[in-house]
Amino acid sequence: MPDRSSTATSARGRSGLAALRATSQPMSAVDLFDDEDPLFPADPPPFCGIRLPDARTLAWAEYGNPRGLPCLVIPDAGSSRLAPTWFLHDAAVPAPIRLLAIDRPGVGASDPVGIGGREDLADDLLHMVETLAVGRVAVIGLGHGVDDALAFADRHPGLVTAVIGVSARTAAVIPEQPGTRRLLPHRSQPWDGPLLDWARAAGRADLTRELTWRRALDRMSTDASEALGERWREPDFRAAVAADLLLGVPDRDRRSRPSAREPWWTRRWSATVPVHLWHGRQEWATHVSVIRAVADHRAGWDVLVVPGCSALLGFWPELFLQAQRSFATRNPDIDPSTGDGQELALT
Repeated sequence: MPDRSSTATSARGRSGLAALRATSQPMSAVDLFDDEDPLFPADPPPFCGIRLPDARTLAWAEYGNPRGLPCLVIPDAGSSRLAPTWFLHDAAVPAPIRLLAIDRPGVGASDPVGIGGREDLADDLLHMVETLAVGRVAVIGLGHGVDDALAFADRHPGLVTAVIGVSARTAAVIPEQPGTRRLLPHRSQPWDGPLLDWARAAGRADLTRELTWRRALDRMSTDASEALGERWREPDFRAAVAADLLLGVPDRDRRSRPSAREPWWTRRWSATVPVHLWHGRQEWATHVSVIRAVADHRAGWDVLVVPGCSALLGFWPELFLQAQRSFATRNPDIDPSTGDGQELALT
């Protein structure tokens, strides 16, 4: 059972993942990824988009209940709005949840930042939330997306019920804090998460073929192969990963512009939004001790340690329940088991 470490002193902050499982609501009867014939996977979900003030388009896809509690998903590097089609392969979107997975600037249907500009997804998300008029949202960042999730919450805390970071990553060394300095395990080349590791191991081969994955296993890192498990044997999972990478890896002329903001692990945190960091016990690209070292110096942050080398696959029912509860905590008028009352938060 996963461990939990927290800087909070409340009873809620001390509760473990067991409490989440004990009170978990039934999952949705509609499993978006349970096709009758896995050889013919369902079409990708339709996507929406808005026009930003600088005339760019920001696109996203929706999953789950269209009237549910809104949860923004910021995908990892190399991923797109199609990420839920494979990372939710083992689970369904709960009935009270409305999942909004975005395309980063320059990825999928979202326009890239122009020459000389800098990517600032936090401002783009503000326009999206205001346009949808959904009130407060829970923000879920995956890998590299944790940085953008925290930036949005810190800049617009009134719009965020909680930030949930999944397998966050840091740089090689955490700056010295009072009384401590910790070195991070690091690789000879940057670790961009399991998805891009799978893609590099496969090269230019067809990711929808089982033989491609069988051959790629020996070229994957330990983290990537253990996170993958035996899922590569299932045709619908392979098809979902291939479709996501097709959109998620931008062309050479559509690469995202660098951000000017300070990295999340050194950036000063002033918001009162709860932050929950989910991390694998055996993740060695960024060890859990490093994530704890960052969380220890920020009020309202806690760390959930789960078995294995990644929190990206296999723990979504509990993660969604935590997102549901964040709405009830920030607004008592909302019933987290059904999503009822979200309209009250808009008035």
